[in-house]
Amino acid sequence: MDNNMPILIYLRRYTSYFLVLVFMTTAHPVYSASYVPQSDQSIVASWTVPEPAEQPKVFIAQLISDASKPGLASRYYGRASALLKPLLLAAPNDLELQFYSATVLQHYHEFDQAQQLLSEILQLQPDHVAAWLMKANIHMVQGDLVAAKRACLQVLGQGSLLLSTACVLEVNAEQGQVAHSYQQLQRVVNMAGNIPREQHVWLKQILADLAHRQQLPEQAIQHLSDFPLAQAPVSYLALWADIHLEQQQGNIVLDKLGPIVLGSDSFDDALLLRLALAEQAGNLASNLDKKVWQQRLSQRIKIRLQRNDTAHAADIARYYLDIAPDAIKALHWAKINWQQAKLGPDKRILKRAMAAQATLKISTQA
Repeated sequence: MDNNMPILIYLRRYTSYFLVLVFMTTAHPVYSASYVPQSDQSIVASWTVPEPAEQPKVFIAQLISDASKPGLASRYYGRASALLKPLLLAAPNDLELQFYSATVLQHYHEFDQAQQLLSEILQLQPDHVAAWLMKANIHMVQGDLVAAKRACLQVLGQGSLLLSTACVLEVNAEQGQVAHSYQQLQRVVNMAGNIPREQHVWLKQILADLAHRQQLPEQAIQHLSDFPLAQAPVSYLALWADIHLEQQQGNIVLDKLGPIVLGSDSFDDALLLRLALAEQAGNLASNLDKKVWQQRLSQRIKIRLQRNDTAHAADIARYYLDIAPDAIKALHWAKINWQQAKLGPDKRILKRAMAAQATLKISTQA
């Protein structure tokens, strides 16, 4: 695998605010268009059915790539995981299969196993840019910013100046250097010339996030305006929605994001949450018919609770902070999320939940 030819994979970073990326190579698009019945009456359910490639590894790479799109993560990562198991049994030392396995493991929050696989890959292939980037992102999510920056600099050692610089600047921003990282990354992107579309989407999302954190909403939205929302990954859409929600523009979120989510194979928790927040902001609580997204989110949260689904702890915590206020449950899930992810948004969720719990104690003692 030529790991210096990137196709961008967006991996949910547990808070769903930020981008986690790895780069991998696929040779060809390997999915087909959905079957479209002649009559609406014959439609029971619809979903995109990927068409298996002649080479299983190419098919797995495409599944992982497409899993970043709305409504596809659960099914596509599950299918990729199932396909990987027999292939790894037959070829346990295949570095490409190991890398795809690490990608699936990190999606399911199996960070230690993912890091172990990545270390094994890098022992045998130290110039594997994708593996270094994934290591950097896992370290960053877990709050080990020193190790994250060290991994970013290894990318520079393999000649990927743009990727390494962006990686380092994102870590620097987590260390508090948001304004400086934003200025530096803008300069780097402007000097880079023609950037492959997949990398450009990633860079624009980082820039939008850094602008958003500096309370520069116009600049943040401008960074996200170069690509059609209908073709954007979930993390991109969630960030776009957050920016508009903070500007009290819930109607825009409902009008533009709603149709995208309705047209997807299934509903992503992160997008359901933002649509519910947009709906709630519209002061429609008195009319049950106008609480469609809030009801859908409540149903999803009920399922997550029944499964004790810690992978969505941040979304559950926010649900109990903002949609169905419950300070005790919010803090419970915020703590679970903090055990998994220690980025800025995770810290803010935890602080909000702790404040809600403190307010509850004061009110009960009064």
